[in-house]
Amino acid sequence: MLAYDKLADLAKAPYRRTDDRRLVAVFPMWFPYEILLAGGLRASEWWGFPIDTTLADAHFPPYVCTLVKANFEIMLGDGHRPDGMVFPSSTCDTIQNSAGLFRRLFPQAFSAYFRMSQNPDSQAAPEFLAGEIERLIGEVSRFAGRPIVADDLRAAIVTVNRFRRAARQLLAKMAAGKISVPAAKVYTAIKGALADISDESTRLLEEFAATISVGESAGPKLMLVGMLADPLEALTVMENAGARIAGDDLGLGWRTLSTDAAETGDPVAALVQRLLNAPPCSSLHFATKRRADAVVARARELKADAVVFTRVKFCDPEAFDYPNLKKALDDAGLPSLLVERELTAGAEGAIATRVEAFIEQIA
Repeated sequence: MLAYDKLADLAKAPYRRTDDRRLVAVFPMWFPYEILLAGGLRASEWWGFPIDTTLADAHFPPYVCTLVKANFEIMLGDGHRPDGMVFPSSTCDTIQNSAGLFRRLFPQAFSAYFRMSQNPDSQAAPEFLAGEIERLIGEVSRFAGRPIVADDLRAAIVTVNRFRRAARQLLAKMAAGKISVPAAKVYTAIKGALADISDESTRLLEEFAATISVGESAGPKLMLVGMLADPLEALTVMENAGARIAGDDLGLGWRTLSTDAAETGDPVAALVQRLLNAPPCSSLHFATKRRADAVVARARELKADAVVFTRVKFCDPEAFDYPNLKKALDDAGLPSLLVERELTAGAEGAIATRVEAFIEQIA
């Protein structure tokens, strides 16, 4: 089986068991996976599934994003329950509050919070994050049945850094020119690799990247902004209309893959520093860095001709950021298009018409 096919299978079924490691699923984002790997566990970040959420709808109000509901639908319907689940507090209220539902539905499973500092450049953030990481190390150690020591963390940091570099290699090829595969395959591969953050996934990413060639392109270059690129059919519509996806500022993409942790010294301090160096994000509130400035700078770096906001319906963090980002792009002379949809929806009909008209306009 080709490397891409293996990654695509993982993207569809991140809950599938591949070995005897206990699987800990992680809701997006800003979570130090190194702690799980240091405990001998499988770290698997779940970004939702393109499925109807019949069973999960009984537990959530209708205005909750389908990413959260789809993750619960899998666990409720098919019994594909992980051995544990981590709920980062930095993304949205829905993810934070769903931790209580998980504990009520699956009381025997391991569960934990990770409280990312909401203001990473505050004076209190380093001490706060160090305390959070130390607390989480203790909880994961008890669940794993083994102590997590500094050498375990350093080895895990090396593993995750290699993983992120391999994913960035794919994004770098997209930025360099027209790639020989659809952009949807790049994001599928990254999503699949995040389902098992490991040396094996790194190898698969590198093998897939080696098969991709880069050529010249004449069409407009687009940058994606949002949490994730799904539904991926919309990317195909953009490419069929003559545009090229040059890169992104996505949670499932460059935003969370762009920074690494130091591989020497105190590993807890290295994890803290990586989180403090996070690029501006809709889920964080920097006092000194504006996300709008960062998005414009990223678009300039990619030499993008326009920006497409790919927003999951009811994603409050991205929705609140949108007006400021739109104004900054307008002021910078960069056209933009907002595409809002459910994970279960495709890109046919009205969305396809709007995307095609936008590409024609900027071309």
